[in-house]
Amino acid sequence: MNENKKEQEEEIIRQMMQSEMKKAPENLKFRIMHQIDTEKALTPQKKKPKKESGNLLREMGSIFGSMYAVLAAMVIGAYLLQGKDFLLTPQFIGPVVLVASVFSLFWLMTRLEAFLKARKK
Repeated sequence: MNENKKEQEEEIIRQMMQSEMKKAPENLKFRIMHQIDTEKALTPQKKKPKKESGNLLREMGSIFGSMYAVLAAMVIGAYLLQGKDFLLTPQFIGPVVLVASVFSLFWLMTRLEAFLKARKK
């Protein structure tokens, strides 16, 4: 009987607690989600750095395009001043290799600078 009484008392206590509990308003979930969305919108977001894929091609085109323009001017000048045979001599091929090396080194430095700048960010 004591067990029955205890169970009845516990049931009465449970019923009293349930009747005293406050019910949440119907739109509480909507209001909480709206507040979370508003806070997300107002906090500053970290921007992902944009990779400029066209930048590499643009740099290559401008640097090596300039190199080929200089080489073309050298070939035309040498052909007009010295003739066709001069184009195959070491006196002409040396400066051509030097010009190509300088422009390639310049392109390498621009790529290294872009890499270090991206790494720093």
